[in-house]
Amino acid sequence: MSGFSQENVESIFAQAGESMSAIADSLNQCFDFQYRLEMGESGVWSPEELGEAFQGPGLVTLFRFGSEAMLGLFPANLPLPDWYSEPGDSQTSRLQTLALEWSMNLIPMDMGDVDEFKTYYVDNLASEVTACAPSDWAALLRINLFSSEEESDGQSPSAVIPVIWPLTKPPVTESVEPEADPAPQPSSSSAAQATPPMAQATPANSNQNPLNRLNKLPVQAIVKLASKKIEMNQLLSICPGSLITFDKPCEDPLDLYINNQVFCQGEAVKIGENFGLKIDRVGFKKEYETKIIEF
Repeated sequence: MSGFSQENVESIFAQAGESMSAIADSLNQCFDFQYRLEMGESGVWSPEELGEAFQGPGLVTLFRFGSEAMLGLFPANLPLPDWYSEPGDSQTSRLQTLALEWSMNLIPMDMGDVDEFKTYYVDNLASEVTACAPSDWAALLRINLFSSEEESDGQSPSAVIPVIWPLTKPPVTESVEPEADPAPQPSSSSAAQATPPMAQATPANSNQNPLNRLNKLPVQAIVKLASKKIEMNQLLSICPGSLITFDKPCEDPLDLYINNQVFCQGEAVKIGENFGLKIDRVGFKKEYETKIIEF
């Protein structure tokens, strides 16, 4: 993995310029707005870039390579949607998708795989940048934002989204796996017969696969117990102690949904004090009874 360097700054600028349409689509799908983005003048990062709009709350999108990161800043007056400071499960999934898609459109593939990507809320954007410690040669990419009805010719953008890298002290949220016990040293006789490890020759090729960055994208898994339609008067009469019965037998398999689509089926199991699903079938289509009446 090559990571950030002064040598690949220009390639990041070029990648961003070519991908600006896709970057705008990601932002609009996440926030349900119709923004138009254009690449602004870019160059060397300076703290003076963060004016009054960045002295308050907003969202940060982060892409981390090892101990360094790239940050994109979205101030609250962009404007951001009402839910930005307290996103629910659906909105959190949107923010993670935004981070994934921006990482793919801003960072050239030959730089390798991103170790972590996320979009998160902060109380003060400027303080977050300071805490992350931009390097001495940190670069700045300005993304100019226009509302859908604004014309860019001769007009100032409604807002500027700064993208800064590298940050030398990014927040790391991924869990750290405990170090494995050191392997026993082979004896001199067995060491001579040992086969040289080959795994070290493969990472360079795996970095070229654009799908590798999808592996860390979180998806929501929902297990559906049962469903039924009830009348409004029954709904209004529900109170503590009410009993609602379903036609589904207890021994029937449960459906696990990914993105509102049945992905697999399994049976409920108890794991300690928690509930689990033992998978029986994966990748199937439900069969429905025909509604055609034969004569």
